[in-house]
Order: sequence, then structure tokens, then C-alpha cells
Amino acid sequence: MSHPPSPSPEASPSAALLTTLSGFLRGTRYEGSLQSLLVCRPRIDQDSPEAIFTAILESMRSNSERDALTGLLNTSALEERLASALALARRHKSKVVLLTIGILEFRDLRDSLGRKKGDWILQWLAQQLRAVVRKEDILARDQNEFILGMAVSKVEDVEYIVSKLKDIFSHIVPMMEEHVLISLMIGASIYPNDGNNVDDLIAKSQTAMRRSPGGCQYQFFSDEMQRGAKDRLQMVQDIRDGLDRGEFAVYYQPKIDLLTGTILGFEALVRWLHPEKGMISPSVFIPVAEESGLVIPLGTFVLRTACIQLKRWHDMGHLHLHMAVNMASQQLRDDAIVQVVEEILAETRLFPDRLELEITESSAMVNIEKAIQLLASLRQRGIQIAVDDFGTGYSSLSYLKRFPITTLKVDQSFVRDLPGDLDSLEIVNAIIAMGRSLGFKTVAEGVETLAQEAVLRTAGCHAVQGFLYSKPIPAQEITPLLNKSYR
Repeated sequence: MSHPPSPSPEASPSAALLTTLSGFLRGTRYEGSLQSLLVCRPRIDQDSPEAIFTAILESMRSNSERDALTGLLNTSALEERLASALALARRHKSKVVLLTIGILEFRDLRDSLGRKKGDWILQWLAQQLRAVVRKEDILARDQNEFILGMAVSKVEDVEYIVSKLKDIFSHIVPMMEEHVLISLMIGASIYPNDGNNVDDLIAKSQTAMRRSPGGCQYQFFSDEMQRGAKDRLQMVQDIRDGLDRGEFAVYYQPKIDLLTGTILGFEALVRWLHPEKGMISPSVFIPVAEESGLVIPLGTFVLRTACIQLKRWHDMGHLHLHMAVNMASQQLRDDAIVQVVEEILAETRLFPDRLELEITESSAMVNIEKAIQLLASLRQRGIQIAVDDFGTGYSSLSYLKRFPITTLKVDQSFVRDLPGDLDSLEIVNAIIAMGRSLGFKTVAEGVETLAQEAVLRTAGCHAVQGFLYSKPIPAQEITPLLNKSYR
């Protein structure tokens, strides 16, 4: 960075002042403020010393309010401006809405991409937000989140901003080497309904954001959310304790070969028998485990338990059986997963091609290149790869072909309305036909009637699972079924 030269004896007092200030500010966080001012006003040395002092102080104050990474307001400036906005709203009896905007699973994404690319994503998002907010709105960065304050005449005005964000984030974010799909979580609080001060409103919008499902869907704060946040903190501790105390178990749902009617394998599904609350639904504790990072040790437990059980069935002579185990999105971005799988296969002496790891479309599309890398490494070891809930996510055929997939699972939402719903029938036929053309096996989930089974058999589906055959049950109840025919 260049600096003004030392003044000559004939230099003006203003030039001498600039040279002195340049040396004084060199190496401090205000050096950039002076350099920016010199670029913007190259003839400032002709101004009076008083005017120079005023300009430098204004530049320093402006830069001190800005986040260095994104150029947005920092938290100190945010609080100051929000306090003024609330005071104005109080006088005019109007409303202020606060939106906290975060990226779903951003920490995991940054860990897999690296800090520099994570910072690039934050900078890119800041640019997109700056482009859609109004001039009078307050926009700031708070670590990995963005906070937007808006004076509104009616709450529905929030819809305008959210609709603009949906337009932007309905596509994959372009990067130098990877293609990343960003899912935004948005939480909202409103003055005066949810609080009378900045701290309360920010905290409540953050609470609402954490309850957002992603996909640019926003949640307004409610008292139930605050109670729910405390309940979730307690559940995190309960899950941790439950893993230590052995409260979790693995149940197995058979997969039936549509050609022979025999069991060809199982899907392993985790269950939690809480000592006080009884059986807790996976739909309740899995999202909490994912948020807290406990899904990684939980997933490792399921994988090890399922492999041990499959080896027992193999030792009984049922060598054709395979086991499908679900992978959480965090596991799919964890470099250690390959080593974990290898160690478990070595411990259990299980053939790698008898293990099938199931991923969802949405988890694979968060960081496509990373997912392809890890899945390819697993596939090279002989492990089967299935895409679960196919047809409900974001993937396109161009990306799907790049994944080392062996199996497509037709989501139960398409199977449920067979055979009467023509749209569902066309979708199911198309998925099975596409899978066949790409060399994938197809498995249909949620089969409950013989009519559904008949449609799937006609379409050429390889295998099925659902309550028509068996609900997920403990291993000891599975063993008597191993020789059963479902024809």
C-alpha cells in the first residue's frame, strides 16, 4: 500500500499533515480509511487542515461501522441503528420486522470446502441480500448469519423480500471448482409484539430461524418456539446420555425381491426407547441429532450394529442378504466416514458389496464435488450406494449421472396413491425406466397393498418394502422370516 512521500520544506501545512497522519496510522486498522480517502479525493492536500481532519474522522467512523469481510454493517452499528428505528417506530406506533438469515448446515459446509470458500459464500450471499433490500432497510452480518431490519406498514411486506430470495436461491450457487446448493433459514420477530428492545428481538428472530426448515421458508417467533428451544437443549443432553446408556436400538425392515418373493435384504432404522418418555419417534430426535452433530456418533452406532447383525445372518447361511444404512448429510461431508466404514467392515468381516449406504438427494446436492469424492471412494471399495427419497429433491439428471449410484429408491409419496393416481403412476414409471437405462436397481418404499405391488412389478421395479410385508422390527423377530416367501 502506497503512502504519501515525506513533505519537502516548501510543502503546504495540509500536505505535511497528511504525511504525519499517514505515518501515525500505518499498521493500524484505520490505515485503509486514509488510503481510501486519498484515492477518492486525490487533491485533498489542497484543502484546509480543518477540512482534512473532518474528512478523515468521517472516513474512519464509516469504516468502523462495517464488517471487514462483506462490507455490511457490523453488530455494533446494527444495534445503534436498530435502536433508532425502534425509537422512531415507538413514536409513530408502527412496526419493525427483524429477519435473521442463515445458511442451513453452514458450519459443515465450510468445514468441507475450507475457510476461504466459506468466506466467499458469505460474501456472495451479502451481495445478493444487498441487491434485494430497500435503501432504507438495515442489513448487517453477525458471524455466519445476516440480520435485516425493516420498518413495515404490515407484516405481509416481509413476503416481498422472501420471494426475491427464493428467486435467487432456487439455483445452484456457482463457484470456481464446486457447485453448491445453499438453503436459507429465515426467522422473523416483530416490534412491538415480540419485544421492546434490540437484544430481545434479535434473540427471538434467531430462535425462529433455527426452527426454519430451510428453502427460504421463514418462521415468525412464537412463545412455543422459546419453550421448544429449551426442550431441544434438553433432548440434546438426553440423546448424548442415551448413547452412553445404550437406549438406542436398530430395527430392520425387509426388502422383497419382486421376481422371487424372497427377502433379499433389509433397511436398518434407528429407534429410541427413552426410560421415562417411552418410544420416541425418529422424526423428533433425528433433526435434533443433526443440529447438534450427534448424528455422527448415532450413525456410527447404527452402522456398526447393523453390520454385526448382518454377519450373524450370514453365518446362519443367508449369504445373499444385504443391509442398507442411512447416511446423514453431515456424514456425507466428513472425510472420516470412509475410514469408519472400513474399520467396521474389518471388525465384522463383512463383504463390502453386502453393505448399501443410502443418501438423500438434498444431502448430496449441498456440496456436490465433496459428495462425489466420498461416495466414489466408498464405491471403489465395493460398497453399494442408494439414493433415498428419489424424486423429491433438487437433483438433475446431469448431476445424478456423476454419482457412483447403484440403486434408486422410489419415494413412498409417489407409491401411496397407486394405482389410481395417473400423475403418480407416470412418475413411478419414469423413475424406474430411467433407473433401468442408467443401470441402476430400483426399490419402491411404502408399499401397503397388493395393487401397488402389481403396478410396481409391471413397471419393472426390482424390489419393494413396506407394511404389506413387514413394519420395521427387532432382529429377533426377523430371524424366523428369513426363509419366508411373499408370493
